Amino acid sequence: MPKKINLNQITKIEGHAKLHIKIDKGEIKKVNLKIYEGSRYFEGILKDKKFNDVNHIASRICGICSPVHGLTSVKATEKALGVQVSEQTELLREILNIGGTIQSHVLHLYFLTLPDYTGFPNAVQMAQKHPEKVKSALKIKQIGNDLVRVIGGRDIHPFTLTPGGFVRIPKPEQFKALLKSAKACLPETEKAAHLFCGLDYPDFKRETKHYALKAKKGCFFCPEDKITCTGGKQCIAVTDYEDYFKEFFKQGSTAEFAKANESSYMVGAWSRILNNYDQLSKEGKKLTSCILPRKFSPFMNNPAQAVEMWEGLKRVVDVLESTDFKPEKPVEIKTKAGTGIGANEAPRGIVFHKYKYDNKGYTKLVNITTPTTQNLQNLEDDIKHFLPTLLDKPKEEIQLEIEKLIRAYDPCISCAAHFLEIVWE
Repeated sequence: MPKKINLNQITKIEGHAKLHIKIDKGEIKKVNLKIYEGSRYFEGILKDKKFNDVNHIASRICGICSPVHGLTSVKATEKALGVQVSEQTELLREILNIGGTIQSHVLHLYFLTLPDYTGFPNAVQMAQKHPEKVKSALKIKQIGNDLVRVIGGRDIHPFTLTPGGFVRIPKPEQFKALLKSAKACLPETEKAAHLFCGLDYPDFKRETKHYALKAKKGCFFCPEDKITCTGGKQCIAVTDYEDYFKEFFKQGSTAEFAKANESSYMVGAWSRILNNYDQLSKEGKKLTSCILPRKFSPFMNNPAQAVEMWEGLKRVVDVLESTDFKPEKPVEIKTKAGTGIGANEAPRGIVFHKYKYDNKGYTKLVNITTPTTQNLQNLEDDIKHFLPTLLDKPKEEIQLEIEKLIRAYDPCISCAAHFLEIVWE
């Protein structure tokens, strides 16, 4: 008789899914990741919408990383309509995306991942023994919120973003307050980098491809319209992404999966550092020194996210210290027919938005590819290779180790797995 373990609710992850594992005489026969998240139809919702409404709807794809969906949506629209924004707009958007990245990373690291490594089922119980860690997390979360709110208008679903720029530029005193807060929080992000670098991660590795947007020279958070693969060995134009990354559905799942040239691949913080290491600051490179030797371990995505929080906040400080932001109106836009592809680095990896507009500025085609969609197949493949190393352990320990691996990817199933059940055979 097959043995079954039903997990009614595995917390500390976003979404709904089931993992079906079949083992016969110690051999892994099947690992099948099935997603049962309800379809959300955003690509259909965005069809026939006016160009200056699209980004506000697109940001609702996710409440965790709403800034980057709004930013990527705007970028796709501007490319379709032939709009070139100012350098000031680019800097403000960079700060906004860094703020959203910090918001997401700190929640994942401290409240979803850290309890696994400190022996607690959740962050509330962990806080009773490690209050200093939770206090540090809340300080980092606050600066992330502040960056998004001041630039974007509110903590989630920014409303100041618009094709051509921003509808409102913060006042000088707001930038001054942001700079003070960012400087004060830098030590907290450095502590986070050391903390998550020093955790006792499972000894597992599997060579896989890592894709990321190519960063501009000297600016880790400034992506070009090019995609690189592990160590910059391959360079793909963003406009050609659909030729390389193929999305597909699996029977029994409502979320999309993706492959690159028939192989699974990984995107996210660890992929960004592997591909754009040279663009990190000197201090940022030092913070990665203890994780670089384990470049084929998916668990390194956790410390990589922590490094990104420090690197991002340091970039914010540098920009705010060197830039005198002025009131500026958005670029005037004249509608025309066209297709545009926007790509950005979301907290969990590359996100693509593709829009086709008619000559009146209404969408006629929408395609959105999220990072979790791209990571799901690689996650499933990692589980297949990780399981054989765990079979001599008690089932409860095996489950925890698998959950650690799943959480290392920081999946967002609603954008694409709140694992409801693991079935063992």
